Amino acid sequence: MIEAGSRYLTVRGLKKYFPLRRGVFRRASGQIKAVDDVSFFINERETLGLVGESGCGKSTTGRTLLHLLEPTEGEVHFDGCDVGRILKEDPKELRRQMQIIFQDPYGSLNPRMTVFNIVGEAVGYHGLVASSALDDYVCDMLARCGLRPEHRFRYPHEFSGGQRQRIGIARALALKPRFVVCDEPVSALDVSIQSQVLNLLKDLQEEMKLTYLFISHDLSVVRHISDRIAVMYLGRLVELAAKADFFSNPLHPYTQALLSAIPLPDPRRKGKRILLEGDVPSPINPPPGCPFHTRCPKATERCRVDVPPLVDVGGDHFVACFLD
Repeated sequence: MIEAGSRYLTVRGLKKYFPLRRGVFRRASGQIKAVDDVSFFINERETLGLVGESGCGKSTTGRTLLHLLEPTEGEVHFDGCDVGRILKEDPKELRRQMQIIFQDPYGSLNPRMTVFNIVGEAVGYHGLVASSALDDYVCDMLARCGLRPEHRFRYPHEFSGGQRQRIGIARALALKPRFVVCDEPVSALDVSIQSQVLNLLKDLQEEMKLTYLFISHDLSVVRHISDRIAVMYLGRLVELAAKADFFSNPLHPYTQALLSAIPLPDPRRKGKRILLEGDVPSPINPPPGCPFHTRCPKATERCRVDVPPLVDVGGDHFVACFLD
């Protein structure tokens, strides 16, 4: 059981439903259950990797816990504070403490603003440094992220994808946050650039004492940067464990299928691939019972009726499955 406020960041019972509108008058005819009763915790200065197939609700989870999307239900507690209540009463300080690095390094930067304004605008708004020292502060932040001081006079279209993502990282970290949602920050980059950005994020985490929620669909990327890993399927968490335990002892059938799909670097080794049949059900009309039972080779009659809770099976290894 995950208790609210018991960790540095705790998410409990988080739901985000989008209305499905049809017809001339755009009346709501149903709901898209993008995030459906998600609970997890993140310890201070650690990285929790959140993985799953495209469309499973990973990015929506990250944006909803920051209240960039208003949650349908649920609680988020950050360092003992109720995020929803604080953001309604006095949002300025908490917004500075919780930041996000977006997936798209092209669409997330304002093309009409220089790099100086992109990185420095919020710094000036929050009054972190005097206006006379803002230029030096922006230059220092760019240098930390692998960019040169003269880059601050340029516009986003003058940079490569990797450089744009570094600008996005500098913008998020310029406010000196304590918690950062990294929303697939390397998925749009070449493989050679991915490792550079991942190492940059790890170095900045150590230097600035940051806590990350790292969202990705790539298990090899998550393995490189994460301390613990959580798996989502159809809007729900199905497994959460420390990295070593996750890869050596996966308990949920979906997690086992994901790990079996990782290519082996040695062509002489033959891994046993677990092939899942059928398609992912629609979040508009999810199946009753366990959301994975329609594709699970081990499903029982109970799986088709009851929703398995996310329970601790020992050592902070959580799994939502009726199988022993």
